[in-house]
Amino acid sequence: MKILKISKENAIFQQVLSIKENRNKRCALKKFFVEGVQNINDALNNDWQIDSLYFTEFDKLSDWAKNVVYNNNSNNYELTSSLMKKLSDKTDTSELVAIFKMKEQNLEIKSKNPIFLFLDRPSKKGNLGNIIRSADAFNVDLILISGHSVDIYDHEVISASMGSFFKIPFKFMNSNSEFETFVCDMKKKFQNLKIVASSLQAEKSILKENFNDPILLLMGNERAGLGKHYYTLADSVVKIDMNEDIDSLNLACATSIFLFEINRQRMISE
Repeated sequence: MKILKISKENAIFQQVLSIKENRNKRCALKKFFVEGVQNINDALNNDWQIDSLYFTEFDKLSDWAKNVVYNNNSNNYELTSSLMKKLSDKTDTSELVAIFKMKEQNLEIKSKNPIFLFLDRPSKKGNLGNIIRSADAFNVDLILISGHSVDIYDHEVISASMGSFFKIPFKFMNSNSEFETFVCDMKKKFQNLKIVASSLQAEKSILKENFNDPILLLMGNERAGLGKHYYTLADSVVKIDMNEDIDSLNLACATSIFLFEINRQRMISE
């Protein structure tokens, strides 16, 4: 096991910092920044490959951190405490951070009654991370993301997901036609697939919708809502009942409510 010591902001340090902070750099190198014990463990447990590890004073690392370093064929770098503090987002600087390699997603749907979640141009990192976490909690099989959204590989998204990022496959929809092709393919595979869109202006309550069949749930952007095109594909448009003086919910909260209701109904029908 080799460890390279870095005592100043050299090219290696600048690159890892740019991977953390720059979307274009992540995309070009197909690598991303991960911090936190749970996130690193969940990444490794779900077969994501480490590219490089960063820490201070290897001999003082916890047994967990040493095991990660010993058991992965990665490039290892020992930083000064000041450099590590600059790299870490934690109030108490992390003892270990990692750069992981992006990988091809396994999009095979094994469930006979799947839940697909479509997010139209999500724009807030914390929201997307929390939605991924709820999707993991409520049995979503695949997350679809359209348009110019926040980068799902952003370290704030991954941190907010609390490890769930590494458990659920996701697919980017680059055009309306690509999404329509996906819908067509899924309707052939799941002939009773129902497409449900959320809207504040809908007349039908979420409590009146039947979610027991395979579901493709369409959720809109935080400000603009769901694009008009997607409503034309929906079999049903529903709303969450709220007090009249509340005009909307946070996207992550609204998505979690929908996913909870889908699972609640399915548990009752079993």
